[in-house]
Amino acid sequence: MTKAEYNAKYAAITDDFIKYSETVFGGISTPNALADAMKYSFFAGGKRIRPVLTIAFGDALGLDKNVVMPFAFGLECIHTYSLIHDDLPAMDNDSLRRGKPSCHVKYGEATALLAGDALLNFAFEHILGVISTKNEINALKCLADCAGCRGMVSGQVSDKESENSFEKSEEKLFETYELKTGKLLTAPFAMTALLKGEKEFVHVAENIGNNFGKAFQFADDLKDVLLSSEQTGKTSGKDARERKFTSVSVYGVAKVKTEIRALIGKTVEELKKLPGTEFLVCLVESIDEFVDAKGLNTESSGIKI
Repeated sequence: MTKAEYNAKYAAITDDFIKYSETVFGGISTPNALADAMKYSFFAGGKRIRPVLTIAFGDALGLDKNVVMPFAFGLECIHTYSLIHDDLPAMDNDSLRRGKPSCHVKYGEATALLAGDALLNFAFEHILGVISTKNEINALKCLADCAGCRGMVSGQVSDKESENSFEKSEEKLFETYELKTGKLLTAPFAMTALLKGEKEFVHVAENIGNNFGKAFQFADDLKDVLLSSEQTGKTSGKDARERKFTSVSVYGVAKVKTEIRALIGKTVEELKKLPGTEFLVCLVESIDEFVDAKGLNTESSGIKI
């Protein structure tokens, strides 16, 4: 697949997803600022990498796009809620997200907190409104597991507990990142395999998500160190200033780059065990463009969150 073909397919998948999302949100209104805050954060931009992975893997498995799309939408609602909460003063206290004021800066802390809650709930409202088969129920259970106390939320707690800690072990880093980032990047593969009824793919999907999740988070750690706030859309340099537990604090910049390439290699190896994954391989390998890019131009890579 050429870069032009890859870019065209990525754009087409994203366009379909945005159109679907606009239709769904078109029917949502509240007698207060809640719906506006939900939509503000959901449509704030980004690469939509989680829904793109979900839709592309569904296509590789021969699934009807109409079956996959509600799950891609629900996953992005969950991811968006996690970003709103992550930016709150009690968490990372960040005033920027995707180059715009964070939800709590725009709408106030209470409304932002509740907008996040509403998006989490809306993910399941929407999916439950359209599913009926055993495979779909299994896929929804997978999504819930990846998002909750056995997944992303637990990783966020581990991340907070590690702040200012003198324990900078690789084991603890991997444990945190596999939950905090890896679970919502495992979901596109695992829940889609379950939608197809291909349970034998779930273990492979978990390996893909774990390795890609770490590579993705490692690249994000590098961006905080090496790029400006204008380039990242977030407040840069916060990790070092606040002594956060990151791959850079464990390895240093040079080794993080090496680790990213190794993790990309493992992810691609696993992807190639599955059918029709050429586009997904290109997406994963696009992270290496960021690591190698002169001037570290994130706009040419596939990792902008």
